[in-house]
Amino acid sequence: MGGVSTNNKQLLDFLLNMKYNIFAVLTFIAVFLVIGPFLPGVSWFSLGDFTLDMVNFYHTIMIPFAFLLILYASELLQLRSFERNIVNISTYPILFLTLIGMIFFYPASTQTADYVIQAVRDLWMVILAILFLVNLLMIPFSNRSKFTRIWGAYFLVLVTTISAGIAAIIGMVYEYGNLFGFSSLGWFNSDVTAWGGLQTFLGNAITSHSHEMLPAVMGGIVGLAAISFGYEKLSPVKRNVVNLGMVIALFGTISMTYLYLISTFGTYVIPTIGSFGTGGMNGLALDDSQTGLIGFGALVSIVGLYFILSSRKADRLFQISEMFTWVVTMAVMIGIGYSIELNETFYGFGSSGSPPNGGAGYLYDMAFTDGHLLFAFFMLPLLAGIILVFMHAVKGQETLKHITVYFMAAGTIIGAFGVVTYVLTLFWYVEAVGIALLIIAIILMAVSLGRSMLSDRNEAGTIKS
Repeated sequence: MGGVSTNNKQLLDFLLNMKYNIFAVLTFIAVFLVIGPFLPGVSWFSLGDFTLDMVNFYHTIMIPFAFLLILYASELLQLRSFERNIVNISTYPILFLTLIGMIFFYPASTQTADYVIQAVRDLWMVILAILFLVNLLMIPFSNRSKFTRIWGAYFLVLVTTISAGIAAIIGMVYEYGNLFGFSSLGWFNSDVTAWGGLQTFLGNAITSHSHEMLPAVMGGIVGLAAISFGYEKLSPVKRNVVNLGMVIALFGTISMTYLYLISTFGTYVIPTIGSFGTGGMNGLALDDSQTGLIGFGALVSIVGLYFILSSRKADRLFQISEMFTWVVTMAVMIGIGYSIELNETFYGFGSSGSPPNGGAGYLYDMAFTDGHLLFAFFMLPLLAGIILVFMHAVKGQETLKHITVYFMAAGTIIGAFGVVTYVLTLFWYVEAVGIALLIIAIILMAVSLGRSMLSDRNEAGTIKS
């Protein structure tokens, strides 16, 4: 009996060990990044929006990544032990369901099982997000002194959590409607009819889900980064500079969320700001202006965060790499994306034809769609979040950290240049090199974490002996 009890305790300790769980999720992500291009139907570089196979692969990476952020944020913000234990114990079930969902996605005979498995996984994630949110709401009451020093980042993390949760629910509503329709839900089906019919609603829902989720997640990462860096220790003036950036991003998140809600569950059509050109094709979409505010807020916060960078060279380089992902994301999304929106008489919304129904440069617009989804909506948020988790979990490993930084810097710069090249020439190989270097950097972080865990075990064994 004593042996069974000891084994149960060891198993529980293993399941509740955050470092082990981070390693499991990071390894899962790294493995799928490596094998992704070899999966059936997964084509990383294909002009235009992601195919269904690519969307499935994308979620296979990004849902465990979202779980990783909840796991890390729960520890960073020192939420109640009950919530942290629930999240830690959920690690392997979430990874298992995601893996089985990927496997069952392909055979026609298992697609119904795939729907059920992925629905269970998604509902589990929503429950974890709600649990995280409830505990987050307690911070101003349980630790008022800390809250008053990090209020800007706190509110940004709070609101981006709500926004990401709304985006997730919209995505689940879309998936249900896409698979089964809403005829069995009479009250909701009548609303869908009033909003333009099933296909119009589904189009609005998938657009809102995809356009809202990643800006919300990236905004949350910015807030977590400020807390991770320890910006509460800054002087009031510098701390308020960071808080100003958080407030700008907060406003962008709230307005973005509102726009996507009323355009999904209603008849509101998101307008174009300052439209001009044939048929009013050129101009900035209102939702893009609001998602851009999240990035602008991040850039403002960098001014204050610079003064809290670590004195340790390796850690400092990682912190700079973190902020560099924000800068490059803005360069791609704003520098290239806004330029295309202001010249749609040429790019034509990715549609062949003549204005106002299309444009001569539609293929270049499709190249941007593919290029920025892979880089600015996939690899850079992934990298930004993993950097924060890695810095929290790994101490030491200085040599490997320096090597990793070089791969991150090279991958980010080459990848950004590759998006430009892709848009201008339809030549995607440069961006592919950049993404490959970033994948290597993520693999190296997984290796560093594994070595750190072995070092911890050896030290613990030495102490026991």
